[in-house]
Amino acid sequence: MSQAVVDRLNTQFGERVLETSDAFGDHEAVVALKDWAEVAQFLKDDGDLQMDHFIDLTAVDYPERDSARFDLVLMTRSSVKSPVRSAAFGRAQTGPSVRSGTCSESSSAAIPT
Repeated sequence: MSQAVVDRLNTQFGERVLETSDAFGDHEAVVALKDWAEVAQFLKDDGDLQMDHFIDLTAVDYPERDSARFDLVLMTRSSVKSPVRSAAFGRAQTGPSVRSGTCSESSSAAIPT
């Protein structure tokens, strides 16, 4: 994810973007699990982002965390815009329950978000 994508998410979602980071040029955005689907849909539908290429959807377990043990991770990219990848993390405050989507909802680009 580029800084421009992070900036766009911050503009659209404000405090609902819980944190962002930049490790070796890969920008990431973290949102609450309840906001994940809306953020994913925004990444896909926003005319400035057009994250229309679904790459990966997975969950990561952090057993050492006292809370928010699981992260739901969505990786997308835009086939229309410059080759920018997106990584959006949904952080679960409790057990790993998330609204699921059909293949057509998620594979056409996104989330969750």
